[in-house]
Amino acid sequence: MKFASRRPRNGLKPYALLLSASFAGLLGALAAPGAIAQKKAMIVLDGSGSMWGQIDGEAKITIARRVLSEVLGDVDASVELGLMAYGHRREGDCGDIELIVEPAAGMSAAIGQAAEKITPLGKTPLAASVRQAAEILRYTQEPATVILITDGIETCGVDICKAAQDLEAAGVDFQINVVGFGLSAQEGQQLICLAEETGGLYLAANDAAGLADALSQPLEEISTATPDEPEPEPVVLPQASIDAPDSVEIGQPFVTSWNGPGEQKDAIVLVNPLVPEESRQPLTYRRLSNGDIAAQTVITIAPVNPGTYELQYVWRDQRIVLASRAIEVIDAPVWLEAPATVEIGRPFTTIWAGPGARRDTIQIVDPRGAPGEGEILRGKRLVNDDFVNNRLTLEAPAQPGFYRLQYWSGDGREVLASREIEVLEAVTSLGAAAEVAIGATFDIAWVGPGSRTDYVEIYDLNGNAFAAKRLVNGDFANRTVDLVAPVAPGTYELRYMNRTNNAVLATRLIEVVAVPVSLEAPASVLMAQDITAVWAGPGARRDAIQIYDPAAGKVFFALRILNGDMAARTVTMRVPVVPGPYELRYYSGDGGEVLATRPFVVEAMNVSVVGPATVTAGERFAVTWAGPGARRDAVEFFALETGKVVSSVRLARGDPGAKTLEMTAPDAPGSYTLRYYNVDNKAVLAETPISVR
Repeated sequence: MKFASRRPRNGLKPYALLLSASFAGLLGALAAPGAIAQKKAMIVLDGSGSMWGQIDGEAKITIARRVLSEVLGDVDASVELGLMAYGHRREGDCGDIELIVEPAAGMSAAIGQAAEKITPLGKTPLAASVRQAAEILRYTQEPATVILITDGIETCGVDICKAAQDLEAAGVDFQINVVGFGLSAQEGQQLICLAEETGGLYLAANDAAGLADALSQPLEEISTATPDEPEPEPVVLPQASIDAPDSVEIGQPFVTSWNGPGEQKDAIVLVNPLVPEESRQPLTYRRLSNGDIAAQTVITIAPVNPGTYELQYVWRDQRIVLASRAIEVIDAPVWLEAPATVEIGRPFTTIWAGPGARRDTIQIVDPRGAPGEGEILRGKRLVNDDFVNNRLTLEAPAQPGFYRLQYWSGDGREVLASREIEVLEAVTSLGAAAEVAIGATFDIAWVGPGSRTDYVEIYDLNGNAFAAKRLVNGDFANRTVDLVAPVAPGTYELRYMNRTNNAVLATRLIEVVAVPVSLEAPASVLMAQDITAVWAGPGARRDAIQIYDPAAGKVFFALRILNGDMAARTVTMRVPVVPGPYELRYYSGDGGEVLATRPFVVEAMNVSVVGPATVTAGERFAVTWAGPGARRDAVEFFALETGKVVSSVRLARGDPGAKTLEMTAPDAPGSYTLRYYNVDNKAVLAETPISVR
């Protein structure tokens, strides 16, 4: 987190170790019970479209909602807080500013809940938002504070510095605190005057922890000392010390050892002592709680500019520097090597030298975008590639032209090195048959970058996608890939897609033509018997013949055609045991459509199982049956008392011709049933009682 001193109203310099009696007295007043009178405050939350931007893989609006709820949970219920938002309802509307929660005591939970419903969409009217917030707080009559959380600069053409001056001139005791979330140093400089002109703070946060720290400061300062309270006792300052290397290379992490109060909000801060204190911003900020408390150490990142800096132990509750020491940041080589030219969409390797910090990135920048700075097309963190050999692979843009490679310091938020690279046009093409049958699998030959995520897809002329396949999942060595044609005849387009750039590099039209699709099968079949269907159709790998039950409205059974006789184009399946009308269907697995149907009827048949009424325990006895006689059908001994099958004998183990088999009675006397069980349908088709004595 980074923060700027506010323009002090009382003449004191923040973050300076001032031991005057007047300063100590002020600290005592802040700590004394019953000596607090609170201001009203309005939180103004950025709802502009840029809040969908990500930090460490998470949307900024998501981080802001979560952190806001967490920080507000520590605010005293007596503090009067409200919530406003801008840019969250309409695109391109500078008047899209809304009061969501009226300022009142005990509104922390309501503000957190309301923030969850804010959906980023529009512009960034900073000046108008803080002015409306000030007016709602009656800033010309009562002390008031605005806490502005923004990830962007003013986009509605208003001079925010002039607006801040006007508010300061008219306000009784008014200040704006600005939290710049994920802003560059240059962007932050454009917003500092909003805070400085009103005696507030500008605080920069680059991640969730930094945002929590930044929001905590103005919320803690909403209370001010009551002027008519008695003079308290002076505050006794605790002792502290810090130790660190005498020198460190630019951008490198280093260990700072500390000794001091070790309170939750204490921090190690790195500042540039050459910058005047009234406008000084800490370059790095690390809470002690984010380090190793037991070892009393924290990891600090060196700035990216050489020079002499100052490490400070900051006692956060009172914002006092308890200890400091100098540290020399020395220069180190930073450079990039890459091919002078690369074809569109091709992967290429960059060799780098530099700090190699955890958040450092190599970026591809289009200098033609975002005039003055260029548009960052993509970037990759050094730690996510071959960090040992200082190598990193990127993919070239899909448009020819000159681009800039740059080494970006994530902690310092600066470009440390850059070089030009030219992206050249290249041959990209697709080859395939002019016509292909519906649902058929066909080959496509391709020429192009062949990147790991590139793929070929089929679209109809209305822009609907039907199938896609990555090149690496085809025959990559021979530059071919296969796809399945749609099941609807018509003209389609093949596209070579470069995934990294989300760009179409080549296209080709193909005609998908109809083929005869039909089913032939008996008009009727006995229950639980086999039915053989003869089919004609695309014959694709995932095509299947289904038995469909219209009464239940669902598929009873399905078998892929490749599991039948592909040469004879037949499939044999077992029909249901429930008599009635059914339907055979030719189903296109890739197209997800039924291409042909044929009705048939399942007819009832006599099913029975006959045995003695009574048997002796352990006795062998004969059973006669009638039924489908399927290969896995069986007669079961079922215990009525326990509801479980005691034993089971498959029909095939008896005499299938005579339809008899032998069974052995259970050892336990009791009431049982003999059941004819059809395994294919998992159904009991007949049963008869039997008693074991």
